[in-house]
Amino acid sequence: MPKKNQIFYEDNVKVQSSLGSRILEGLAEAEICQLLDSLFAVLSDEQRQTAFVQLEADTQTTLIQIIAPSQTGEQAKTTERQATSLAKLAQTWSELWREWNEIITEASQSEGKYIVQEESWEEPYFDDCALVEDLEAVAQKMKPLVETAFTNSFSYAHGFAANLLEAESEISDGIADWMEIRDGINLQPNITHCLLEWEWLGVQKQGQDAFKLAKQIREWEEKLFHISLDDDAVIDFFSDLPDEQKKLVLAGMTAERHSSLWKYDLENTFSYWHLFYMEVLRQFATPEIYLNNLRATISQEWQNGLPVIQDLLAKQEYRESLTVIQETLDALLKNKPDLNPWTPENSLLFVTVGGFSYAPGNWEKEKTLLRYYQQAVRELGEIERVNALEIQYITFECCYDWSSMFKAFAEIPVNKDTQQALFTSWRESIIKRGTPYKYSGLYTNPKPLDTWWLHWLLDSITTKEKGHTWFKQQIIEWLENLPGEQGQMGGEYSVLHLLTKDLTEIKYQGKSPYPKFYEVVILPNQLSTRDDISRKTYLQEYAPPDLWERVMAYWQANLHNFVPRPDSSQSSDYTKNAQWMSALKELAPQNYDSLLSQWKVQHKRRPNLWKAMRNLGLD
Repeated sequence: MPKKNQIFYEDNVKVQSSLGSRILEGLAEAEICQLLDSLFAVLSDEQRQTAFVQLEADTQTTLIQIIAPSQTGEQAKTTERQATSLAKLAQTWSELWREWNEIITEASQSEGKYIVQEESWEEPYFDDCALVEDLEAVAQKMKPLVETAFTNSFSYAHGFAANLLEAESEISDGIADWMEIRDGINLQPNITHCLLEWEWLGVQKQGQDAFKLAKQIREWEEKLFHISLDDDAVIDFFSDLPDEQKKLVLAGMTAERHSSLWKYDLENTFSYWHLFYMEVLRQFATPEIYLNNLRATISQEWQNGLPVIQDLLAKQEYRESLTVIQETLDALLKNKPDLNPWTPENSLLFVTVGGFSYAPGNWEKEKTLLRYYQQAVRELGEIERVNALEIQYITFECCYDWSSMFKAFAEIPVNKDTQQALFTSWRESIIKRGTPYKYSGLYTNPKPLDTWWLHWLLDSITTKEKGHTWFKQQIIEWLENLPGEQGQMGGEYSVLHLLTKDLTEIKYQGKSPYPKFYEVVILPNQLSTRDDISRKTYLQEYAPPDLWERVMAYWQANLHNFVPRPDSSQSSDYTKNAQWMSALKELAPQNYDSLLSQWKVQHKRRPNLWKAMRNLGLD
């Protein structure tokens, strides 16, 4: 347990074998409250005053505030806040520190509360999250008392920083040598605030400024191995300081930015010290100094290039702006070395940064970068690149809207090579994102699927020599030659699912006349993509009128070959087998009867199979 600090605040009331102490010892709290209510009800004002003058001044003041009726709502709030004596606050503070130290002691035990073993075969680990949550709960109660405790020299005057430094050592020494504190001990906001406020009060008492506080905290951090402060709480605390103090922090950090204490943190964009430093630079330094510092971090945080580019464009420094644009693009694509250097003419930036891979986003910063790039090259007379960047911008806004993309490729004037490169980039991404995941376990030798009906659809739309007739020929021929055995299907199985889904939604708005087949076999929810509407719109236009009927005829003839075999099921769970049989009965009753007869012979000794079948009302 961390050593208790010397108690500077002591109640002057001597604890003796007095009537009051005997009452405290002999009565319950509720009984004492009842006694005090009775006494104050019969005491006159003069008698109260006679009793009060024998008490400490602070105790008198507190009692008067408790007893005196308030006149206004605001006075009531003030009275409620102040009606606690310093002795009571000191007692509460001491009790909270006792609770804090008990937590630290428990965390230092090799088999304590914070050593967790979830399963008997798993190795135990140190639960740093539970430790921090327990300390945070105590710190939340301490937070409103910090200033009063410091000012009145309550117990534990060494504060939080020294305590946590010692606690880290005790915890590391207490737990088993082989046990790691893998994720560190990341303090939460209330703990961080209490520590900073206490240290700030101490710095002020010494007549020092806020940079002294910042330096003191950095030196404390250097001594730690596991413990770290809450990022937002540090930034918020220093940001809430008076402007004059923030300016002093800025001056001190700037003067010592190349020192070993500050260099790494002030240059690391993920450090809260860097974030605070950039914020006070923005507030108090000249724009030139702020932007120069921002430019130095572009390689770490590509978005930091945007204000720098904006400033250069405003100054009409177009050549220099292109240099920063390239620095920004390099940072944006630093994790994709095979795609960099990138140029607007060779591939779509939206595809390069993985736009098709991520959840929907507004991509505002990427679009801003493209607009800045476009402005710079326009001023320099590079019209071909201006137009290529226009296609790039439209892709960020309309990548899933096929008609808008076709219009952009057709109408924005760029040379043939650029047009072909950008269209190919978009086309390949649409196909890649539209390709369904393969259905595992339903075929054994998947063969590569180089082209399928989405290739044909896109080519029919964009190639005059192909068009509607060619697409109809391709898809009918493909369907007629589609294998009916699961071992021969390969990737064609999954793209057939997508075709079935799209055609069903086109013809029946998703309300299939074969609902069991649609939900169990086709699994439409697993096939949706963000360009569903565009793909179905063009499929409806280019597909032969009877394509849905042709597809369903294939399923009716062959679905029985795809029903999962009971002898391949795991853990005697035949729910999926029964569901597929239900879909088969709905779609092709005769094939269902035939397969059921086979199963009754081959799998008659699988009671769980027939139980699953009966649960779905199957024979």
